[in-house]
Amino acid sequence: MKPQLPTLPSLLEAHWSRFLPLLERQKRDQKLHPTLLITGLEGTGKKSLTLHFIQYLFCDQPNGFEPCGLCKSCKRSLQNQWLDLFWLEPETGTDETKLGHHKIETFREIKSKLGMGPMEEPFKVVVITEADRMTPQSSNSILKTLEEPPPNWVFILTAADSSRLLPTILSRCMEIRLNPLQPEQIFSALKEIKASEFNSDRSKFASRAAQGSLSRAVHFLEPEVWDLRELILGCLTNPASEWLPLVEKLSSSQRVMFMGLDLIESVFHDLLQFQVQGGQNEWAHEDQREFLIQWSEKKSLTHTKIIHVLEAIAEKRKLVALTLNAKLLAQDILIPLLETILS
Repeated sequence: MKPQLPTLPSLLEAHWSRFLPLLERQKRDQKLHPTLLITGLEGTGKKSLTLHFIQYLFCDQPNGFEPCGLCKSCKRSLQNQWLDLFWLEPETGTDETKLGHHKIETFREIKSKLGMGPMEEPFKVVVITEADRMTPQSSNSILKTLEEPPPNWVFILTAADSSRLLPTILSRCMEIRLNPLQPEQIFSALKEIKASEFNSDRSKFASRAAQGSLSRAVHFLEPEVWDLRELILGCLTNPASEWLPLVEKLSSSQRVMFMGLDLIESVFHDLLQFQVQGGQNEWAHEDQREFLIQWSEKKSLTHTKIIHVLEAIAEKRKLVALTLNAKLLAQDILIPLLETILS
């Protein structure tokens, strides 16, 4: 889904400096690299920063390296009335869950318009979000265009994992890498997003548990997260009674399954940080600190066992958008957790 302008001040403060070398070069040489790749952890603001960057490119009277917000181009941008922007997302379901990859028909449509120049703006911009989800067919379809982009066309790709892009595509891109957000940056962003509904305690938990991802932090603020967390914590001490309810909950939707993976990951990340830093770490699950320490000591958890669970969670995460049997996947996800509990 395309984000809305204006971009959150906290995201600009965290990342905009990454764009400055590119903007300085463009201002000096009056040229822009035709293919940009913006990478970083999911939820760091790649799409939002991309949209802000395009607003700057289209702006008639930029204020230094910031769009003015007042010219005709900026007003069109702020009203989501883009005349020279193609924004491509992977295929999604009716509930915005990810079904899979970019459809090749979309790329064929773009290629059919390559002879056209910009209508109103200095550039015609094509944004391919989550480009690491392109199929080989889609990648090959767009590759020829990236090799010989038309005049005044700019292609911007975003990706969480650039290693999944074809090397031939990577070689044609100028990469801008966004770092994971710090907890205090996420906390500030949540304050901006939630405004009057802002809850300091829950936002503190979400900021720490999100591991650098703003979108993950926003999900952590949803009310059902707390019910899901109770099931996960209950499963640690009483798997016999909590296993099936947890499986049912996780398999209820793709969104809940991702949420469960994030929560389990955040619990074991807390425990790993505790072992590494000797209790000096800031806990995401601060209200469960004593319980988790006692449970980990009772189970004689080593950092090797904790890392095993975290690695298993990372592997299962790749399957969520592809599975046809949610209950089987939910059970498969919980097997490393169950092995740790019963060891």
